Amino acid sequence: MIGFFIKKAFFDGWDNLLTIILLNVAMLVLGFGGFYLAGATASIVPLSLLIVALAALAEGVLLLTISSMMARVANFKSFTFKDFFGALKANLAHGALFSLLVGAAILVVSVAIPYYLRLGSVVGFALAVLMFWVAVGFILSLQWFLPVRSQLEPKFGKALKKSVIIFFDNPGFSLFMFLYSLVLIALSTVLVFIIPGVSGLVLAQNEAFRLRMYKYDWLEAHPELDPAKARKEVPWGELLAEDEDTVGTRSFRSFIFPWKD
Repeated sequence: MIGFFIKKAFFDGWDNLLTIILLNVAMLVLGFGGFYLAGATASIVPLSLLIVALAALAEGVLLLTISSMMARVANFKSFTFKDFFGALKANLAHGALFSLLVGAAILVVSVAIPYYLRLGSVVGFALAVLMFWVAVGFILSLQWFLPVRSQLEPKFGKALKKSVIIFFDNPGFSLFMFLYSLVLIALSTVLVFIIPGVSGLVLAQNEAFRLRMYKYDWLEAHPELDPAKARKEVPWGELLAEDEDTVGTRSFRSFIFPWKD
């Protein structure tokens, strides 16, 4: 399953390379534009902080909108400007809420862990370690939030809850996705976040979640099986057969000169 995921994510990313670049540029312009304006108004502290906050909220809205579009790509669909702006409008509230959630989590962790360590006691150290692992669980769970929100559950609270469930039900795959994301982030850093960038990362998350959902569809279709045993014997070859036929195979020439095939 992991091998096919990497293949499909790469193929879909290549086929939508221009779109991914444009979306990444939009994220960069919004982010750097906000911080530039905040720096230009640094002498007026309340205004500068307001600009940073608005930019962060806007980034959250755009991020959820990108996820909605990448969910379509992962499902072998295309999207138009009309789809994009429709999703942008629909994600206004939840995008802003997502930014607030991430910001609050970063604030709590960055304050709590140093505070507990400064206590200089066994209890303080234990609480710092506990907070660290809570943060790790939060990060591994949150990587599923965007695809869950885009593909499965439109309600914010329920999407967040299901993201946590997905993590605890798939800890190994969640860890793999985190490491895979780190590789994409490292590659993006070298390429100035133009490619694969945020959009490429969000596409990968949507690809992984969509494929992972086949397991739950299969389990639901076979209630007679022992759940614990069935989870270890998911017939991925059978479940992915149709997608593999649709994705197919390509030569190096077809990537560079697709019109010659």
